[in-house]
Amino acid sequence: MARLDGKICLVAGGTGTVGEEIVKAFVEAGATVVVPSRTRQKLDGLGAFLDLSPGASERLSLLEGRLDDPVDAERLRDEVLRRHGTLHAVVASLGGTWEEQLPLVEVPMETFRSYQNSNLNTHLITARTFLPLLARHHATSYTLLGGVSAVRTVERYSPVSINSAAQLMMAKILMEEMKDAPVRINQVIFGYINTRARAAYAKPEWVTAREVGDFVAYLASNEARMISGSILQFGDRPPPVA
Repeated sequence: MARLDGKICLVAGGTGTVGEEIVKAFVEAGATVVVPSRTRQKLDGLGAFLDLSPGASERLSLLEGRLDDPVDAERLRDEVLRRHGTLHAVVASLGGTWEEQLPLVEVPMETFRSYQNSNLNTHLITARTFLPLLARHHATSYTLLGGVSAVRTVERYSPVSINSAAQLMMAKILMEEMKDAPVRINQVIFGYINTRARAAYAKPEWVTAREVGDFVAYLASNEARMISGSILQFGDRPPPVA
C-alpha cells in the first residue's frame, strides 16, 4: 500500500476514466491531488465520481486550464505553487483512443494532427512545464502513462500508435537527459484497461483502472524509490489455473 501523506501530486488527465482512478488512489494514499482540466464540467464530474469524505475532499485541488497550451500550462504551474508552495510528483495520464479503424493512408490529416496534439504534444508541454520544477524541489517522481500500441504494431490504429511510439521515445530521452536530476522518471505501458466506459464488454483478464491507480500511486511513493528510468510494461493478467 503506497503512503503519500503530505505529498502534493498533480494528475494530468485526472478527469479521464483511467485518470479518475489514479486520483482516487492518490487521495486514499494521503496525498493532496491537483487535477487540471479544460472544463469545469469535467472537474465537477470527477468530484461526483470520487464522492470523498469532507476531510479527504479538502485534499482535492481542482484547476481549470489547458495543458496543451504552453502559456496556460505555466499559469497552472504557478497556481499550483501559489496554492500549495511545492510539488512532489506528477502523473501524465494523457491522450485518447480511436475507434474509426481506417488504414493509415486514409486517415484525414486533421485527425492525425488532433491525436498528435492530445497524445504527444500535451505530454511534451506537461513535461517541459513541470519536470524542471520537480527537479528544483528535489521531488519524488514523474510518471508517464502510455498504451501498448507504442511497442506493438496495431493495424488501423495509426493516429494513436504512431504518436504513442513518439511519446515513448520522448520519455526515454527525458530519462537520459535528466538521469542526474533528483526526480525519478518512469514510463508505464498498459494494454487494455477495464474502465467505467468499458465495463459492459471488458474481459476478465484486463487490468482495472483502479489497479492502474494503485500501481502508479506506489511508483510515486517512497516505497518505490529504487525504481527510476524504467519502462514498465503490463499486459493482460494470466488465465486462472484450472
